[in-house]
Amino acid sequence: MKKILYILASLPFLFSCSNDKVSSESKLGGEEGTQVMDTHTPLDDRLERDFARPYGIRIIYRFLEREINRGYTFTPTKYEKAIVFSNVFSYLFIEPYIKVTSKQFMKEHSFNTVILIGEPAFAPNGNKYVGFAVAGVKIHLLEMNHLKTDNIYYLNENMLATLYHENAHTWHQAKLYTSDYERVSASDYKRDSWSVWTGDDFLKAGFMTAYSSFDKDEDFVEMIARYIVYYNATLDCGCDIANHPGTDANNDGFNDALYTAWKAKFVNYGTLQNPNTYRPYFSTKVWEEELQTANAKIRSTETYTGKQKIEQKIGIIKSYLSNEWNINLDELRAEIRSRYPYVVGKDFEGNTVPRKDFTTLE
Repeated sequence: MKKILYILASLPFLFSCSNDKVSSESKLGGEEGTQVMDTHTPLDDRLERDFARPYGIRIIYRFLEREINRGYTFTPTKYEKAIVFSNVFSYLFIEPYIKVTSKQFMKEHSFNTVILIGEPAFAPNGNKYVGFAVAGVKIHLLEMNHLKTDNIYYLNENMLATLYHENAHTWHQAKLYTSDYERVSASDYKRDSWSVWTGDDFLKAGFMTAYSSFDKDEDFVEMIARYIVYYNATLDCGCDIANHPGTDANNDGFNDALYTAWKAKFVNYGTLQNPNTYRPYFSTKVWEEELQTANAKIRSTETYTGKQKIEQKIGIIKSYLSNEWNINLDELRAEIRSRYPYVVGKDFEGNTVPRKDFTTLE
């Protein structure tokens, strides 16, 4: 089955696990090529009680040889970082989903295994991978030893977008969406050659990411994940020109001054620029700005622009989720994002709010 690879950056070296340390709580032992922890921990009880038993979701933080791809060098996840993950996973994935759907729905329609890896993996060409996944079944989340819970953009990029993406696979695998979806961009699905796009041409072809063009299913789930994690001026800004008359020099439908002030507040949820690279976090993108970039035809013979194609596809997705699963995508998105302030300790305006402690077992 096709593995999902989220490529974050190109770096010229590979990490080795030979000198990495594991916390005292994560002492490793094992035999016959399988490494396991030699003690039962309070975290084990929590994972069984809160995830495995009610939802059938196994979270594996021990370093098990049978659960990793030996084509890469991997490092175990520190015990204390596994605790952090379990709390973030509960707060920004499990709780919002069951609030919008139900506990029974989550049990029946979610991936079944999450495997935590301490450090990132690197391909021979230097590409850095944040996750590997078999669609809708098993997810490997990497770089867990560096989890930052004071920056929602970091969390989106390094785990949450992957979880939203993979969980959406379980929906279409249970009930297929309408064939109208595939027809919107049928001529531009690339399969294994999805990385050949030049610049942002994938947007002009009607895809939110280059990887969306792998096939219709990856397109479908990427659209959902990006719709959740991207900002949305129509939903979030409150600066539409109809209700706030003023200058709209670029004719995007938003009051220029209010829109600029709104974007300036993005920094309150975390540092926008990764200090180790030139690239900002992708979840600081604005849905409408991506659509504006897509507002052109990939070829002159096309009937629709990329923007029109994306709008058609997100419309089909919303109808499908509503009609087949009674899920309102905007409601799910809003519930997830309403929790952001309590993750970073500041509301969108920059005011201090109570911050959740993700470091202790609940």
